[in-house]
Amino acid sequence: MLSLSQLHFSETKRLINKVDKDDLVSWLLKDGYFPEQYVLPPCFSVEQFKLKDVPYYPVRHNKLQPTPADLLNVSFPKSMLTDRIFGIIEPKIYHDIVWHLSNEFDFVLSRLFDSDTHFYCYSFPIPVNRSIEGELGKLRSGRMIYEFIEMAENDLVADAHNYQYVVHTDIKNFYPSVYTHSLAWALHDKETARADKFIFDLLGTKLDKLFQNSNDGCTNGLAIGPALSDLASEILLAAVDKKCSQELAGTDFLGVRFKDDYRVLCNDRNDADKVIKALQRQMRYYNLFLNEGKTTIKELPDGLYRAWILEYQPISLKSEQTISYKVFESTLLAVLEIDRKYPDTGIIDKFLGELVTKDYKLKLVLQTKQILKTLSLLFLLKKRRAKAFPQILAIIELLILKLGENTELKQTILDDVSKHFRDSFDYLYDGLWIYYFLKVNGRDIPTTVELDKNPLFHSIRTNTQEFFNNGLDIHLFKAVEVAGNKSLAEHLDIFPKDGAYRLTAVSREERQEDQK
Repeated sequence: MLSLSQLHFSETKRLINKVDKDDLVSWLLKDGYFPEQYVLPPCFSVEQFKLKDVPYYPVRHNKLQPTPADLLNVSFPKSMLTDRIFGIIEPKIYHDIVWHLSNEFDFVLSRLFDSDTHFYCYSFPIPVNRSIEGELGKLRSGRMIYEFIEMAENDLVADAHNYQYVVHTDIKNFYPSVYTHSLAWALHDKETARADKFIFDLLGTKLDKLFQNSNDGCTNGLAIGPALSDLASEILLAAVDKKCSQELAGTDFLGVRFKDDYRVLCNDRNDADKVIKALQRQMRYYNLFLNEGKTTIKELPDGLYRAWILEYQPISLKSEQTISYKVFESTLLAVLEIDRKYPDTGIIDKFLGELVTKDYKLKLVLQTKQILKTLSLLFLLKKRRAKAFPQILAIIELLILKLGENTELKQTILDDVSKHFRDSFDYLYDGLWIYYFLKVNGRDIPTTVELDKNPLFHSIRTNTQEFFNNGLDIHLFKAVEVAGNKSLAEHLDIFPKDGAYRLTAVSREERQEDQK
C-alpha cells in the first residue's frame, strides 16, 4: 500500500501535467515575480509582463551574456542580530529564466518527480488545483507553509505506526548558500555540466549564468522570494533526495520535505544515523550543509507534531465567530508565552489569521474604550515578530472600517500608526507598509532623504513605478488608490480557508483511487 506521502507526490505530478504551458508561464511572470504577499504592499503588482518569442539575452556564438544586475532587496529584522532579506530579480533576466524553463519544462518535471526517490516533497512552488484540474491557484509557497507542513505531519502520522524513530533536520542558511553551478549539476551531472560551461547548450548552464547575473555575477545565493528561486531550489533538492534514496537502498525509511526542512521516519537508531549521514554527504556534493543545531532523532511518538501547535490548539480561536476583548487579550498573552518557549515559529501569524473570517471580516467585537488597548497589544506582537506587521495593519484597517463615522477615533488610530514610522533606512520594511497604509487612508507623512533614495519607497510616494524602468513594456506597479480597493486582509490571506490545492481532506482511499 502506498503511503499518503507517496500519493501526495504522485497527485502533485499528475495535476501539474494537466496545466497548459501558457498558463504556467503567465503564473510565473505575474503571480510568481514578487516575493510573498507579506513582503510588499498590494501596489507592487505585475500589471503587464508577457513572454517574448525570443529571450532578451539569446545564446550567440556559444556565449550567453546577460547584463549583470543587482537584486532589489527588502529586509526586516529576523532577530536582534540578523535580517531576512528578500530579493526582486531584474525583469529581463527573470523573463529569460522563465523562457528557458518553460521551453524544457517536461525535462524539469522529470527531475522534480523522479520515481526512484523516497523523499516526498510538500513544497512544489506552483499551486496546482485539485478542485479544477488544469487551473492554477493564487497561493504562493510562503502562504501555503502552515497548511502544507500540517499536511506532511498528518500524512506521516498515518504511517508512523510502522516505524520507531523520526529524524528532523534542515539546511543551514539555505537560499544564500546555493551555488549556482550546482543547478546544472542537479539537472544533468557535474561532468556533463562542466563540459557545457562555455557552450550553453544545456538548460542547467543557462540557468546557472542567468541566476548568477540576477545577483550581480555572484555564484553563491538565490534571491529569497521569487517563485523562480523556489523552483530552482526544488530542482536542486530533488537531486539531493534522489541521490540519498539511492545511497540508502535497502534501508526502510519514509521521508518528507518542505523546502529545506526534512522529516524522516526510520525503524531504528542506526537507520536514523544512516539517513543523516547520507543527507550530509549528498548535501556536501552540492556545497550545502545540514544545520547541526536543528538536527534531532526522537523516538516516536515524540517529534511527530510541532510542540507549539499542541500547546496552541486548546486556545485556538479558529472556530470562534465573534471574539470579545477579554478573550482576545487572554489568548494574545498565552500566545506570547508559547512564542517565548518556541521562538521563531508561526504562532503569532496563526493567531492573527484567526481574528479574521474567511470572507475577510473582523471577528473582534469591541467597545470604543477597548479599541486603543487592542491597538497597543497588537503593536506588542509586532515587537516580537516583525514579519507579522502587515497582518497587524490588516487588523487595524478592519478596525477602522468598523468605526464608520467615528472620525476622531480614526484619526487617533492613524496618529498611533504614524508614531511607528521609523526615520531610518534600516526600517524600510516598516516604512513601506506604514507609508502605504497611511496613504490609502488619506494621510501623508514626511519622508526622509534616506528612505526616498529607495526606489520601492519612492514609488509609493510618487505613485509611479520608480524601479526597473528600462523602457520595456513591463508594468510592475499599480496606483495606491487602485491597490487600496482590496483590503490588506484579502491581499495577505496567510491562512486561506478555501484555497487551491487542498489535499488535506482527501482520504487515503480517495487518493489511491486516483492512482488507478
